[in-house]
Amino acid sequence: MELKVDAHLWCLGTYAERYVPGGYFDDMSLEEKLDAFSKIEGLSGLVIFYPTDPLPSDPDKLLKLLSNYGLKPSVMEPEVWSDRKWRDGAFSTNDAKIRKEAVKLLKESIDMGKQLKTDSVLLWPAHDGFDYPFQSDYRDSWKYLVETVREIGEYDRTVKIAIEAKSKDPRQKQLIGDTGKALSFINEVGLENVGCALDLGHALMAGESLAESLMLIDLHKKLFQIHLNDNYKDADPDMVLGTVNFWEVLEFFYFLNKTNYNSWSTIDIIASRDDRIKTLKLAVEMTWKYKEIADKLSEKSAIIDANMKSYSFAENMSLIKDLIF
Repeated sequence: MELKVDAHLWCLGTYAERYVPGGYFDDMSLEEKLDAFSKIEGLSGLVIFYPTDPLPSDPDKLLKLLSNYGLKPSVMEPEVWSDRKWRDGAFSTNDAKIRKEAVKLLKESIDMGKQLKTDSVLLWPAHDGFDYPFQSDYRDSWKYLVETVREIGEYDRTVKIAIEAKSKDPRQKQLIGDTGKALSFINEVGLENVGCALDLGHALMAGESLAESLMLIDLHKKLFQIHLNDNYKDADPDMVLGTVNFWEVLEFFYFLNKTNYNSWSTIDIIASRDDRIKTLKLAVEMTWKYKEIADKLSEKSAIIDANMKSYSFAENMSLIKDLIF
């Protein structure tokens, strides 16, 4: 696999939350954020949210601006979660007008992504879920979700659409809550260009094994995006990768080396109380360090894989600890 690391401007955000609505920091200017990105070694891409504000909406101007900072547009992320109109779901709501608005926004994002030569377009059905029993008709919700995403995927089959699973937040239950449901959903949509965005924090929160989820998606040839963050498996605070779940993340990178993945791995973190630039730099460094350690393990893959075939956990851990400690 080829490791290419990108991030989004929200990594340097103000971090408003329900207890501190104004956030913990004053906002940086766009120039300050891009300058900070440009000075972090190993960070070469910028996620483009759509609509693009504060970035230019003209593709040529946007490409020129990013090139001035040594950055490439990496992936498109249409923003379909922060407006109250999406509260009952953007893609599964029984309000056809709202679904039509979501489709329009995704299609515009696809068009812009093609002009910017981004790798894929994210589709996160953030509000497509439910909170209470007897609140939602599950059959209709799933039907509308499939139909809407199929329409988006059929718009341009040369563009990859990456579906991001999450078990909860902002809804108590998301319709596409884990890797298994994501693969089931993608199978029902039935388009080659609709696949998965594997968010490590979301997989951890759903109680998944990161490496297992990775391999399941890769076996179906549906790994389109990777989002890098960490947590304590109970919520999604977007912590720095590998600071909590060391062994799971290391195993993930070991198995990632077995894939042909060559798209972007996105730093998706929040540094709500600590220095934002230093935290982003740390997150990038941690990503490359895990890749470095995984590469070292891959040199011994014949032994490690043979031990796995005989389920020899102790033999593998003894070997791995001597390699990395």
